[in-house]
Amino acid sequence: MLATLVAATTVAGQTGRRVVRGVVLDSRDQPVAAATISLAGGPKVTSDDSGKFQLEITKQDRVVFEVRRVGYMPSRFDLAAGGDTTVSVLLLPAAQQLSTVDVNAPASRPAGLAGFEERMRARQKSAAAAYFLTTKDIEAKTPTRTTQVVENVPSLFVRRVSGDKYAIYGRSANGGDCLATVWVDGIRVAGAAEQVVDRRTRRVVMGAELPDVDLHVTPSELAGVEVYARGMLAPAQFIPSSDPNAIRCAIVVFWTKHDR
Repeated sequence: MLATLVAATTVAGQTGRRVVRGVVLDSRDQPVAAATISLAGGPKVTSDDSGKFQLEITKQDRVVFEVRRVGYMPSRFDLAAGGDTTVSVLLLPAAQQLSTVDVNAPASRPAGLAGFEERMRARQKSAAAAYFLTTKDIEAKTPTRTTQVVENVPSLFVRRVSGDKYAIYGRSANGGDCLATVWVDGIRVAGAAEQVVDRRTRRVVMGAELPDVDLHVTPSELAGVEVYARGMLAPAQFIPSSDPNAIRCAIVVFWTKHDR
């Protein structure tokens, strides 16, 4: 197997091409079959039953791939110039389709929004240390990307980390910068300590050296946002035991209009 890999790498180097191998996983670390991995104006492949895929591309300074699968939110990852590469891509579930639908019935509300609205009402009645944005607040900002929604939220700031990629930061107790923990519909997509790995400690390539929140959800999909300046002020459900630094930095929770 080693000899085969070396030979493949050598041929790719001689022909100015590179081989990209990878696996597509869902939020439960299960393989996603039949996902389409495509390069704009270039090749397109489909993941197999084990979620694996392989494609060969010409060597370029930077290439961007799109990953799509029915039932999942689309994702992207990019690669800088280099040789053969192995990547892991995470796909988050999209709205679930019910087996039967009554067209006369009103649209159901996402379950996660009930907790969001309850916490927002509690904030209005007390001095709870939280900041909330509703659909109306979000639409008034006319944002073009999700991270832009929280750019002017107290205790947060958004930084361009590379190209068109942005990350959300808070302030640590000593006044320094710290990467915020970010949740989307109950799934943690960025952690204060785990800047380039997901909650299973598996590296995930999503377009930058930091997880790209804008790839997970668009502004038009947002139903609400709640922000906690320190993790210690947030509900326990948003403080992952695997990330002790989460209590020391900001926590941002995005809720979408999807019913998951």
